[in-house]
Amino acid sequence: MFALDDARFQRTAAELNLPAYRLAQIRQWIYGRFTGDFYEMSNLSLALRETLAGKYRVTNSQVVAVRTGTGSVKLLVQYPDGAKIETVIMLYRDWSSACLSTQVGCAMGCTFCATGPMGLERNLTAEEMAEQLWHCCHYAKVNSLQPVRNIVLMGIGEPLANYRNVVEFIYRANDPQLFDIGQRRITLSTAGLISQIQELAGLKLAITLAVSLHAPNDKLRNQLMPISRKYPLQDIIAACRKYTEVTGRRVTYEYLLLAGINDQDSHGAELARLLKGENCLINLIPFNQVSGVSFRPSSRAAVFQKQLEQAGLNATIRRSLGQEIDAACGQLRKGLPEQ
Repeated sequence: MFALDDARFQRTAAELNLPAYRLAQIRQWIYGRFTGDFYEMSNLSLALRETLAGKYRVTNSQVVAVRTGTGSVKLLVQYPDGAKIETVIMLYRDWSSACLSTQVGCAMGCTFCATGPMGLERNLTAEEMAEQLWHCCHYAKVNSLQPVRNIVLMGIGEPLANYRNVVEFIYRANDPQLFDIGQRRITLSTAGLISQIQELAGLKLAITLAVSLHAPNDKLRNQLMPISRKYPLQDIIAACRKYTEVTGRRVTYEYLLLAGINDQDSHGAELARLLKGENCLINLIPFNQVSGVSFRPSSRAAVFQKQLEQAGLNATIRRSLGQEIDAACGQLRKGLPEQ
């Protein structure tokens, strides 16, 4: 992506003999105004614009399909090697959030997720994730949507299985010369990879860590999330407790409610015991229908929430956006054939 990597950008600037103020202007056009056409950069000379347009592109990837729904927009992004991922712009009253993918496919194999059966093709680089964010910001700008102010790393893939690239992307998203998105506006969702949680804690970032529980005991969680056989719940909770101690940041636990599977009073009581005394927020997630998956949405979200609150825990119910365009939680794929 043009002007993203500082060392590479400096080399390009040296080749073109550009002064520092020109670099700042170019970056402002790309990351402040989300301009994708060098010819639109009106405070640059025509000769420079022609040179830039002739030698470079703002992004290496491109948006090859768009689906719009009520409260969300899904973009299908294709990279030069042909790999495709989906990313979603979620619209709120005063801002938009970008739900970004961190891998092409996913190796976690969660039984309730559209990406689960597809397997992992490859990791995304920090630059490729930055291009996703740029495409979201650009689309919002061009279509007069609320500006992107928040990032959730909850799209395709397991972020902590691509740890180095994800951390590098977070720094770039936060960089005032680039996207300038505050770390407190970034949420990273994980199935609970313990060693990476511990390593992440050491960085003392101000991001929100969201851990997918989806079950109050290991037996049930193993059925829903095969990766959990490697990461027992008690060990995950202990790692998250340490994460909060080191960073001062409260952990969010995500809990997908599945009718008759994990939404009964007994499950609520067991979850309350598991998290008793923890400094956390429980985010209850409605199940969004996925083709080929037999799970059904629960009608007990409000009851489940009240049960947890009565046990002294903080619990919210996530607002679901994008179901009608297969853009809601758990519905993203590597690009549907009809797209």
